[in-house]
Amino acid sequence: MLAEIREAREALQLTQQNVADALDWSLSKLNRIESGQVGLSITDLKALLLHYGITDRDRVEKYVQMAKDGRQPAWWDEYKRTNSPEFVKFLGLEAAAVILRQYQLHLVPGLLQVPEYTRSLVKGSSDPSIAERKVKLRAERQKRLEDPELEHFFILDESVLHRRITDVAGWRIQLRHLLEVAQRPNVSVQVLPYQAGWVSGMQSSFELLQLSEQSNDLFLNLEQPNGDQFFDDVTGAVKAVEFIQIFYKLEDAALSPEETPALIERTLERLDD
Repeated sequence: MLAEIREAREALQLTQQNVADALDWSLSKLNRIESGQVGLSITDLKALLLHYGITDRDRVEKYVQMAKDGRQPAWWDEYKRTNSPEFVKFLGLEAAAVILRQYQLHLVPGLLQVPEYTRSLVKGSSDPSIAERKVKLRAERQKRLEDPELEHFFILDESVLHRRITDVAGWRIQLRHLLEVAQRPNVSVQVLPYQAGWVSGMQSSFELLQLSEQSNDLFLNLEQPNGDQFFDDVTGAVKAVEFIQIFYKLEDAALSPEETPALIERTLERLDD
């Protein structure tokens, strides 16, 4: 079905950008639909068919039934009951991103957390069963790190290394895990040291998802005191481009990926004193 819909677009000599603009979608949304990276909702399917002039009732119903029959639940679907729709959507985007960039001012990024760290964060904020689901969710998200085709760039403020969330034993496990993950060829871990002083843009933690090979196909997650703020519309795309420039500045000011492990190791040694 996806091939037929793509062929319908090409027959009209429409680019993906043409269609995305006409439907007020992001380019990445249409790209992920046509490539099969995300499911196609019935609403979006009907919008595409109408835009391509496919209005014959029998043909439309055939495509609708094909979409229903071929719909496979994603791993993040099981978390819909305990998370907001916005966050569940973010999980799908994060899973589909080809490049992930994150600056974290306060905490170890979720993709780099060990279970001991995550449990210390969520305990007391929810009942034990929900807390364990959050631990499981972190583990599910971390599976993308195992794909060598996906790139990850993390910048941690040095304070993250000293803000002890767990007991000493758990903190030691967490720091060692950072060292281990930093050795992966598709993962870059940098620490922004205190000696770097003030760097413009370091006020808030944020995450940038590059959703295709196009460098400006970005989704921004900006952490706020009252909850994460997601930017995935046209205005958000402009803001995401601004934040990737901020990320590059932070990257330049941080210790290099080669220098960072030594600082983490020194922090580990002080735990043993």
